[in-house]
Amino acid sequence: MEAGRLKIRVTAPPEKGKANRAVVEVLSKKLKVPKSSLEITAGESGRVKKILIEGIDFALLQEKLGVKVEEIS
Repeated sequence: MEAGRLKIRVTAPPEKGKANRAVVEVLSKKLKVPKSSLEITAGESGRVKKILIEGIDFALLQEKLGVKVEEIS
């Protein structure tokens, strides 16, 4: 966590959606949710992204990520 944001580094290049797919893959594995439960809702072409995660509540999200933060709206 950095400045209230989760920081994820991927090695995939930011071309043709490769980096976005890599971010979704990392989150899917870490959270143990299907990739179809994750949707990039903002920032597809930028470094900062907003990701909608279905099927998991905020408390469980924090537990799986090992962080404790105030709820982000």
